[in-house]
Amino acid sequence: MTTLKRSLVASELIKLTSTRAARWILIAAAGLSALAISGAVFSGGVSLTELSTDAGLRTVLEHGGMASIMPLILGILISAGEYRHGTVVDTFLTEPRRARVVATKLLTGALVGVVAGLVCAIVTATTASAWYAAKDVPLDLGSTPVLRSLVGIVLWQALYTVIGVAVGSLIRGQAVAIVSVVVWMFVAETAVSELLVSLGRWLPATAARTLGNAPDAGLLPQVGAGAVLLGWAALAAVGAVVATARRDVA
Repeated sequence: MTTLKRSLVASELIKLTSTRAARWILIAAAGLSALAISGAVFSGGVSLTELSTDAGLRTVLEHGGMASIMPLILGILISAGEYRHGTVVDTFLTEPRRARVVATKLLTGALVGVVAGLVCAIVTATTASAWYAAKDVPLDLGSTPVLRSLVGIVLWQALYTVIGVAVGSLIRGQAVAIVSVVVWMFVAETAVSELLVSLGRWLPATAARTLGNAPDAGLLPQVGAGAVLLGWAALAAVGAVVATARRDVA
């Protein structure tokens, strides 16, 4: 990484950490992970007899990644927030090569997403351990299903943050971008996936759940789902670079 690139990434990180929004979003993501895990166990979504099974364990742990909406929003703030506050003009004056600016924001989003993913993975493991101990069900945090789920959660959050950065560059209105991704991933895509499972498994939200090691039948393998979500993130990133280079700042 060149000195210029490092300075651009450092600048993006300073912008992000200088506001309270990023900290609160990470805290909210951790809280949502804990609530989702607790809900899966306490509400009876996974019965006591299922907790010790591979499918039951994967179902519980997958819920830890459902806080992904928060890193997604954080990614949108990284890019669309510049247009909302008008700082994008100064950013492009400092670095006129817009493609490099967008690439830097995408890289920053990936780094921040990994941090968010690690936070969610740690909270997931801790919360699951507490509930399994309370239910007197053995849980080996070093087992393959657990490790695959936790790694999947980290990648899930990281790729969602990158997608958020790309969406924020494509849809510059911060509120519109957030509403758009929420409606698509939690309403429209859910409906499509329930109607057409064979199509739904190739869509980003469903691929993300599978990357989180969800046990549902008919979905892609975990590695395949990761490749699909990476493809969606790459497609969105290319679209963001092209759109930003061609459009006026205002």
